[in-house]
Amino acid sequence: MKVYFGENLKKLRLSKDMTQEKLADAIGVSFQAISKWERGEGYPDITTLPVISTFFGVTIDDLLGVNRAETEKEIVSIIEEYDNLDDNKFKKQLLDQLIKKAPNDFRVLLRELSYLIHFCDLQENLARINAIYDNIQQNCNIDRIRICATRHIIYLYYKLAKNNDGSVSFETVEGILENMPYMRDGQDFISCYIYPAEHPAYYSKIQEAMEECIGLLDTSMSHYYLHDDKFSLDYKIEMLEKTIQIRDMVYDDGNYGEQWQSMIYAYGYLGCFYFEKGNHEKALQNFRMSAVLAKKFDGLARITIMHSKLFEGREFDKHKLGSAYVAGFRMKYLMTEKYPLSDAIKQCEEFKDIIKMLES
Repeated sequence: MKVYFGENLKKLRLSKDMTQEKLADAIGVSFQAISKWERGEGYPDITTLPVISTFFGVTIDDLLGVNRAETEKEIVSIIEEYDNLDDNKFKKQLLDQLIKKAPNDFRVLLRELSYLIHFCDLQENLARINAIYDNIQQNCNIDRIRICATRHIIYLYYKLAKNNDGSVSFETVEGILENMPYMRDGQDFISCYIYPAEHPAYYSKIQEAMEECIGLLDTSMSHYYLHDDKFSLDYKIEMLEKTIQIRDMVYDDGNYGEQWQSMIYAYGYLGCFYFEKGNHEKALQNFRMSAVLAKKFDGLARITIMHSKLFEGREFDKHKLGSAYVAGFRMKYLMTEKYPLSDAIKQCEEFKDIIKMLES
């Protein structure tokens, strides 16, 4: 159980506008002891705790932060569940729980900010969004939270700039973006050469960085060519096939880790492109491959151990892709409802067989 004594003592002292020296005199210890306790480098003798708690008018449990420790454990559990959901309705329910339990916690505020930007009406919530963002930037001392909040605000301004209503220009977006850190300043990159080889997390940190790089490569490449009419259909097909080849080379054991979704969708996109090109045989081959991988993913245990050459021994938790994510259900929906396919191909026996596979 984590104890928050030092942090709580400092808050109580400051609430009375006392220096460490004055508090030390009041409870009969040295100011060096107060300084040490507040830094978390030690704790008072058990006989001193009642003196401190009486002086501040709090219980010993409150002084030690025992209740806070239990609350913290519960908050961390709800945050983990929230982050693993891709169902907006359930996310809202969990977010409401978090806000009720810890309305001023910066981790909770970050998730509220993200939810308002990505899933709610922007104009209705703009004042709240800006208030949360300003609070995080001015008062939060955790770099990761501040940077992540900025990333969400960039996306917000990007959406507003696209509306062309004059409220935000793309130059505003660029200005914020230029102050964001480069990849080389991120945790993943730096961890690769900071962790000593004998550290138990050495290999997992490097593997984590490699997966991040592969995900970034996939995202940047697809944004470059996939939805851009500047590139020909043949070029898009060739590039998609190359990204699949890259992942097959890296994940040579067939467990695609955090790239499972991308692999499944890549074959789906290929099917659509081959259909657009008029090659129905190739289209159906790729739809089938997408369905095979979707069913394989759904059949995985939640936790699997990867055995590819680069990721040997790495643990993959498929809930990282969303605990409610069912690949078979998703691909059936895309193939039957969203992909621009003709009724003729949907009525052919092979396509029906693929859909049956996804339903099973």
